[in-house]
Amino acid sequence: MALQHPIPPLFCDYLSELLPSEAEALLTALEDEPSVSVRLNARKTTVAPSSLPLDTAVPWANPVGFYLEGRPTFAADPLWHAGVYYVQEASSMLLRQVAPLLGEKPLSALDLCAAPGGKSTLLLDILPEGSTLVSNELIRSRAQVLAENIQKWGGIRSVVTSTEANKLGRLKEQFDFILVDAPCSGEGMFRKEEEARRQWTPALVDSCARQQREILEDIWPALAPGGLMVYSTCTFNRQEDEDMLAYLIEELGAKPVALPELPEPITPSPLSPYPCYRMMPHRLRGEGLFMAVVRKPDAEVGSVRTKPARPKSKPNAKLPQEVLRWLRPELRAEVTLQSLPDGTLTALPLNLISLVEALQDKKIPILTSGIPLAEVKGRDCLPLPALALSVGLDEEAFPRVELTQEEAIRYLAREAVTLSPDTPRGLVLVTYECYPLGFAKHLGNRTNNLYPQAWRIRHPELLLSSLQTKG
Repeated sequence: MALQHPIPPLFCDYLSELLPSEAEALLTALEDEPSVSVRLNARKTTVAPSSLPLDTAVPWANPVGFYLEGRPTFAADPLWHAGVYYVQEASSMLLRQVAPLLGEKPLSALDLCAAPGGKSTLLLDILPEGSTLVSNELIRSRAQVLAENIQKWGGIRSVVTSTEANKLGRLKEQFDFILVDAPCSGEGMFRKEEEARRQWTPALVDSCARQQREILEDIWPALAPGGLMVYSTCTFNRQEDEDMLAYLIEELGAKPVALPELPEPITPSPLSPYPCYRMMPHRLRGEGLFMAVVRKPDAEVGSVRTKPARPKSKPNAKLPQEVLRWLRPELRAEVTLQSLPDGTLTALPLNLISLVEALQDKKIPILTSGIPLAEVKGRDCLPLPALALSVGLDEEAFPRVELTQEEAIRYLAREAVTLSPDTPRGLVLVTYECYPLGFAKHLGNRTNNLYPQAWRIRHPELLLSSLQTKG
């Protein structure tokens, strides 16, 4: 459906000056219907679910990115809730093209402005095996959504924080890779978001540019020498894009880095002497996006380096170590069990401990870390919902119960579920199409639904009604 609010006339004038030969085609494209695209979770599947109306592949996101023929009701697909795929705008998947620059050694990475989690989940897929990732979001409500999406994606070596850029910047040379997907004026979203059109003014562009410079200045000290930084926005103007790249290079001393491969129809921006890239809706199937890669100079080494983890804390042998049997056998010796203030237990990979301790030393709020494992209730330990979705779960640790789509939707809505009489009593892993959704506790005559309240589907009857109508 076309948006009601017109594109601001001042923006049209600006665009005509910036891109005189392309402005008309771009403005026309901004009135078209946006495309819908998804990205598969490569650690959970290599085949797109049959529930998705697949169109063609996203050229710069092979083999996991796909356009869809229309927009299905994702909330009615249990596989979306299971983290089998992520609904991500196609242009944002350009970040996958950074993978060849990352090398093969584990990295310490930061996604500074990460909510709702699209680029963080993408980073979890392309970072070298064993890498750690801090995903940060300043606004706490958005950070909670980010934490949910990270947990559903199933990452093992992830931390979600909620703080300002200047506080993370105090972690001197901590990160080998930093993504700054900066808050911006949102011109690239004019085709999708009414609010982006409504709020745009030249003053907003100026304000965003000032904020972006502050963010980059604040976080630059946290990048290790030899480390990579990716800067991106979803806007078109030069002030927030090419000029910000020039600030990184000419004021902060960054070295520009070109992407090694450019699948069609992506080309370098003609508006900068430095390599950077614009995703333009009139040229390709996606929304507006700008991206550039820079490296922090390192006089000795020309590639990203890592620092060995030296945790201060020691494993607590008094904690119920038996819950570690819920993890894949090869992981059990690579994690340590830690107790959190809320009474839950988390399994921290050994190379994540020093990073968590560094965040704690700077009083940076941590929402989730490692593999959320169990909630301690008296002498009992109940597995946490995030464990079911983690790629670290030993799926043989619990009896499995397969649900139909209707049953899965009712389970995801935290409604009562009725299991087969031959279901073993105790904790069971609830699945749909063999993918874990969460846990339940079967008591024989009834079953306790252990899906988290914060994640539950609202109005499941509407979803079920729509499925019956389609059927």
